[in-house]
Amino acid sequence: MLRTLNSQLALRLIGILLLILLCLTLQGIWMKELVNDKARETQLANARDHYSSVLADLDRRWGREAFNLKTRLEAQEILANIEHRKEKLMVYLISQGNSIEFPSLRIETTHGELIASYDYSNHIDTSVKFLPGQTNTWVQNPKDGSLYLVIRQFIWLGKENGYLVLFKPMDHAMLTHITYPGTRLSLWWKGKAVASSDGEDGLRKTAATFSKPESGNASAYLTWSGPESEISPKLLIEPLASELIGIGSVARPVMLTFFILLIAILIGFSGIWLSASRQLDALLQVEKRYSALNTIDDPIIDGLRTAQTGPIESARSLAASLERRIRSANPEMVERLDAEAPE
Repeated sequence: MLRTLNSQLALRLIGILLLILLCLTLQGIWMKELVNDKARETQLANARDHYSSVLADLDRRWGREAFNLKTRLEAQEILANIEHRKEKLMVYLISQGNSIEFPSLRIETTHGELIASYDYSNHIDTSVKFLPGQTNTWVQNPKDGSLYLVIRQFIWLGKENGYLVLFKPMDHAMLTHITYPGTRLSLWWKGKAVASSDGEDGLRKTAATFSKPESGNASAYLTWSGPESEISPKLLIEPLASELIGIGSVARPVMLTFFILLIAILIGFSGIWLSASRQLDALLQVEKRYSALNTIDDPIIDGLRTAQTGPIESARSLAASLERRIRSANPEMVERLDAEAPE
């Protein structure tokens, strides 16, 4: 009986310890997710603010560079001579090399007639349509799917005004140049990713993860500053940094706390458990010995006193009841029991 009781107590103690471990683990995981979510929110907010400033700076820089190029072409009268304007434009642009922000440009009349063109790298085979009063727009090259920001400005052609049309590629290189470690940028246009700061590999990963830039909870997106319209591209920001707190950082304090609680429980419980075991064992031995002898001796008296002073109240009540039964059955032993009674 005592062995069964000890087994039940041991099983219950193990169950309590496992429940404590489970609660500590769940609390640790909850804290981990809470801290990581907060860190992610802060990181995304900082990234959004940073790249908002970057996009605004790029628009200002490209607009300033477009105006400066127009001014230099006008000041040097490169387009004033109709017969030699193409040659003079080519010589000037070649002399500038890759210092010009715009690798492709067109010179057009106000009626849309092409006067001259220049492509530093790939030829852009696309038509551009501007709305009245519009100076910037977005176009995609049908040959390779590349997206371009197109800037149009009035330019003096010598005898009349025309248009200087500049093409800025929105490609992998541009995004790589503006990104910072721990983030991946991708540019989306008309619901499709067209460029990534990680090149073609990053483009494939982003396209596989997101169906649209607004679909990610662990990412942020910005509509490109400047010309606001339904076709304005969106910049998707993906944080690539690892979590602030990993599972290992949670496991160590959880296990340390569990072992401290385990030691405290064992220290506090073991004394009571041993005392209760002695009390119950003494009560069982008294009952067995008295049934066998039908009288009392020193082991029975010692067992009664042990059972009457143990921590289990029900066992003390049983010991008192057994002593009353012994007294009534053995009146000659009353004095001896009184002499041995606990104070």
